[in-house]
Amino acid sequence: MMTEVQTQRDSPFANFPRDSSGAGSSFEKASDRIVRIDVNGRAWLKLGAAIAHYGDIEFKRLPVLKAKGVEEKLLRAMTPFVSAEGKGHLYCARQGWRVRIVQLSGEAVNVSAEELLALEDSLEVDLFLVGGGISAAAGGKFAVKLAGTGSLAVAVRGEPMVLAVTSGQDLNTDPHATVAWTEGLVPTLTTDLTWRSLVKRGGGEAFQMHFAGNGDVVIQPSEDPAKFSGKKLKSLL
Repeated sequence: MMTEVQTQRDSPFANFPRDSSGAGSSFEKASDRIVRIDVNGRAWLKLGAAIAHYGDIEFKRLPVLKAKGVEEKLLRAMTPFVSAEGKGHLYCARQGWRVRIVQLSGEAVNVSAEELLALEDSLEVDLFLVGGGISAAAGGKFAVKLAGTGSLAVAVRGEPMVLAVTSGQDLNTDPHATVAWTEGLVPTLTTDLTWRSLVKRGGGEAFQMHFAGNGDVVIQPSEDPAKFSGKKLKSLL
């Protein structure tokens, strides 16, 4: 009988990266761009994030039509998540983006809904709009507050960087390049006409996210050009 080591050495894919996740946290990086989730009950992931799995896992999407109110319909439609229920090993990724895992131990963080890839069912979830509905229609930010004890995975475009916010040292960021921020920071959307000339998309509103107080903000070097359209808004009303 061939051993596992012999099988790996003789494989035609012997020089490919191989999943070596251990039996530690239920969320682990299988590679720099793939996260492995040990599902034993239920986990939540972004629609389309699952790329492979072992075991008996069933996927269910929250239906938009059963959402309560227009705001919840918007959040479900613009940030679609599905549940992965059962027992097995699940592999998730997002368009080749790098993945990072955050482990919470009773604290809370805020994550851009666009970059949130997956989360444990043990975490409390609160979806919200930064700046309100009008700002979202013009290119604002959908975000998710996650609190409790458990793990979550984010997918970022490029290598992320953490910027500190301190008293007297406020920070302004492009909403589409903003990945996450610590609890205690409450961002506001501001408009700066001089900022518009620096935004490569051109046109549109020149929104910035303004952070004041004390905490950390995670940014990524590549922004998402997608914007929330008024046509999409009308289709959900």
